[in-house]
Amino acid sequence: MLRQLKVRFILLAIISMTVTLIVAFTAVNINLRVRLANRTDEIIDVLHENGGFPLFNIQSLISDTDTDNNVGIFEFDKSYKRNFHDETPYQTRYYIAYLDESETIFNADYSHIAIANIDMIINQVCEIKEEPRDRGYIDTFRYGRFETDNGMMIIGVDCKTDLSTVNTLLTITLVTIIFCVVIVMLLLIILSRKIIKPFEENREKQRRFITDAGHELKTPIAIIQSNTEVMEMIDGENKWLTNIKQQTVRMNNLVKGLIELSKMDEQILSEKEKQKIILSEIVYNSVESFRVPAESKGISLKTDITPNVYVMGDLEDIVRLVGILLDNAIKYTDDRKEIIVKLFGKSKKVVLTVENTCKDLDRQSVKKFFDRFYRSDSSRNSSTGGYGIGLSMAQAIVQNHKGKLSVHYTEDERIIFTAEL
Repeated sequence: MLRQLKVRFILLAIISMTVTLIVAFTAVNINLRVRLANRTDEIIDVLHENGGFPLFNIQSLISDTDTDNNVGIFEFDKSYKRNFHDETPYQTRYYIAYLDESETIFNADYSHIAIANIDMIINQVCEIKEEPRDRGYIDTFRYGRFETDNGMMIIGVDCKTDLSTVNTLLTITLVTIIFCVVIVMLLLIILSRKIIKPFEENREKQRRFITDAGHELKTPIAIIQSNTEVMEMIDGENKWLTNIKQQTVRMNNLVKGLIELSKMDEQILSEKEKQKIILSEIVYNSVESFRVPAESKGISLKTDITPNVYVMGDLEDIVRLVGILLDNAIKYTDDRKEIIVKLFGKSKKVVLTVENTCKDLDRQSVKKFFDRFYRSDSSRNSSTGGYGIGLSMAQAIVQNHKGKLSVHYTEDERIIFTAEL
């Protein structure tokens, strides 16, 4: 159980960290792409409003002695500055194409792109005019499409460098996430051993105490039983001696159950310990052995057992598992008095279900049925003879066989225990 708890802790920690990193880095990448698109759209808006980048004036050649000004520099109009600087007009690769009402290019400015790309740009313009949106990406260009008095204006801005940077960051992000997950997983595996060690030691001490105490209790219980039998032989039967005998039998069964349950904890069967078990025969024989006590209570015991179903496991434990589920069903069935036992193969698993009618059961208590010493006050009380460890033992058996034991309470008030082996 502690081993499973450690595995779950590591998995939850890894999943939580992975999700957190993915969300954080995804937010960063989306933010970068949105900011890139917004910045490019602002450039497109400037190009649309001015037919290119606006120039305040062109300074002519001046005297070499004038050191306050540079020669032939274009001054960018401050009213158009948004999220870009004076060098933006010289760093931006773009084109502007004008289309008439028949969507034919009649004028264009290709001076800001490589000459070798002009044919590609013309084909791109033809694609953009068919796009459903006025803003978007075509290859590595972000475009803007505008209606004009003469037809249409299409502007494309080359974002190859920026997109490449964002994609590189995305790759680095993915590598970083994988690296962080691997490092943290290794650290958790190493540190979890130290963290879980005190719990393992305490659990081992508890198991040892239960086993030792159980063996110590066997002796006084045996003495009480033998003395009771002697007194019964001398004085004859009476209600007090009968009560003592009944309680010692109950106590003896409880001690045996505690010892068996403590032995099962953290005990996983190895492949060498497993043997081929014809589960169909075990279930059938167990049902027949419980049929008499069931019929004595007026309970209808129905079966649907697929023949020749087998599992690999421990024979004694499997017999005990079936017995616990059947005994539990007989004890807690209601006045409708019906039990249904099914056994069948499902995919690569074997499924055993034991169903019994059970009215007025608290649905919240169903989740606690496998807790040790748990009994629901309404239907699982001590008058039935239960101690609250039978289902815990059944769960331990199934887990030792690397299976799963579950319980379900139906709408028509039937409780179904399902063991998958």
